[in-house]
Amino acid sequence: MSRDVRDADRDEMGFIYAEAVVDGSQPANQLSLDAGDLLLFRGRNSLHRVTPVEDDSTRQLAVLAYNSQPGISLCETAQMTFYGRMSGPKATV
Repeated sequence: MSRDVRDADRDEMGFIYAEAVVDGSQPANQLSLDAGDLLLFRGRNSLHRVTPVEDDSTRQLAVLAYNSQPGISLCETAQMTFYGRMSGPKATV
């Protein structure tokens, strides 16, 4: 994993560095993890890959998100990406 390769907020996608890692001219940072280890990172800006699942188990993925403004919801595209469905109307108490 190579941290902060991209700055998606500034539309700087780091393609030159990513290509150099893929073609082997730039080494990537290697992490030593064991089965069951938990790794938290900002995938949006970090060049990373995952090991294929080799059995019938399902890869577990957790998305931790926050917004600095109260009352902000994910856009429809993000809801479909993360949850596979749209949220319904908000319940009233």
